[in-house]
Amino acid sequence: MMGKINNKTIRKHTAMLVAVILGCLALTTCYTPQVIWPQRDILASGQNDPSLQKRVLVASRSSKYKDAVVEKIREAFKNERVYFKFIGIEDLEAENGSDYSAVVMISTCMGWTLDRVVNDFLNRHDDQGNMILLTTSGNGGWVPELKGRNFDAVSAASLMGQIDMVAGYIAGKIQKLLLGN
Repeated sequence: MMGKINNKTIRKHTAMLVAVILGCLALTTCYTPQVIWPQRDILASGQNDPSLQKRVLVASRSSKYKDAVVEKIREAFKNERVYFKFIGIEDLEAENGSDYSAVVMISTCMGWTLDRVVNDFLNRHDDQGNMILLTTSGNGGWVPELKGRNFDAVSAASLMGQIDMVAGYIAGKIQKLLLGN
């Protein structure tokens, strides 16, 4: 025999349902996927003399694919008179993009959104004309919204067979920025 459903029971279940819905909304609006599933960053390092006039900042999350792209970029410029600073994405908070001829950021699209630290970095700079953003996503088709900003957006899938092509493309964009400075 089923129990009698009264208004008190309905109110109780409705309140629980509303609490669950509000909790889910809070999680999806207050926390980006990067907070829920944090990613590792590359280790900081430098290449060439920091006093060189032409300077490039490369900030990247770490994965087998991203590490390989960063290494190919490093190799492409190892004999150039350009200082490269390699840092993790989390270290962008301490950097000023205008100190560099080019800024490359390599991150992942999670939850159809731009990495929160990368987004904050872009929003802190009025001119992003020297910034190149490589965002990896499942099929490589997601590109961040510019939202009035002026950065160069590149998208790719994390396919190991495409590392040379993607790194070469990014290196070409860096070279263009270096020639302009």
